[in-house]
Amino acid sequence: MKRMICLAMCALMAVSVCACGDQKTDAPTGSQPETAAVSQTETGVAPTESGGSLSLKSFVSGFDKTPTVYEKHIYEDKDLSVKVTGVDYNAISGPGLQLEVENHYKKDIVIQAPYAVVNGFMVSPEISINVPAEKTAKGTLTLPYFNLAISGVTSLETIEFKLRIVDAKSYNPISKTDLLTVKTSAEPKEKEFDESGQTAYDEDDIKIILKGVSTDRAYSDGAELMVYMYNGTDRNIAVQTGKVIVNGYDMTSVMNRTILPEKRAVDVVTFYKPDMEEHDIAVIDSVKVSFEIKDADSWETIASTELISVEQLPPQKATTAPTAAKK
Repeated sequence: MKRMICLAMCALMAVSVCACGDQKTDAPTGSQPETAAVSQTETGVAPTESGGSLSLKSFVSGFDKTPTVYEKHIYEDKDLSVKVTGVDYNAISGPGLQLEVENHYKKDIVIQAPYAVVNGFMVSPEISINVPAEKTAKGTLTLPYFNLAISGVTSLETIEFKLRIVDAKSYNPISKTDLLTVKTSAEPKEKEFDESGQTAYDEDDIKIILKGVSTDRAYSDGAELMVYMYNGTDRNIAVQTGKVIVNGYDMTSVMNRTILPEKRAVDVVTFYKPDMEEHDIAVIDSVKVSFEIKDADSWETIASTELISVEQLPPQKATTAPTAAKK
């Protein structure tokens, strides 16, 4: 039964993560738990913390909410007109770029976004704007605080995103835009990206760096491995987990992140609590993981890694599986 619960959770995780890919529908993922604990620096995210780390609630309270955007048209063709009207910092889940969409089609449409980029880091946006035929509608492209926090993004400087137009009845794709760019009023800062950590892959302008395992950083229902990725190629890539093994047991963990050319991403591989409880894992003694790198458009395999032993593990104490204390 626990295995079935774990598989269901994994499936839900896969649906959420794949929102960054080019699929037919984008379901809003909602706000992230306030129990998240991430350590924020000017250049990225510190690998792990052993107490006193910055919670997501604290991150949100310290997030720079002053940058604005000027109202302007950012996309225009015979079928669609898109205008940015402002930035909304009031949503609990994350800051939002306010959009106004004018539909020139003779049918109802839905506006989605397969992915977005903030200050060079990939994020999983939340957006779904229903626009009746030959009408105008307003909506918001929400940028989740959780994605911003683990990427070390504390202010909106540059927001890039693609829009996908689908039929409101069939959800069949109609068209999609090129990458649109919106610059805010924030003063651009010279960026230094934190690429410290354990190198899992560094070839042909693609990097995968392991930032360590934590039992309390983002989710209260397990543990996670934080992963930094860079795509220096001229094509879209997808980085996926292959096998994930904790204390010798296979985990039903998944990570699938699309990364555009010359962009970066930070994501997590979650070890779910039901999975860990099933194997009586109270202390994480070892973690092994492999990765697959694919062309995100053709799905051709670019490279695969061997199983990699993760060097940075959480403090050796029982924090994830209370049932193990009965052993």
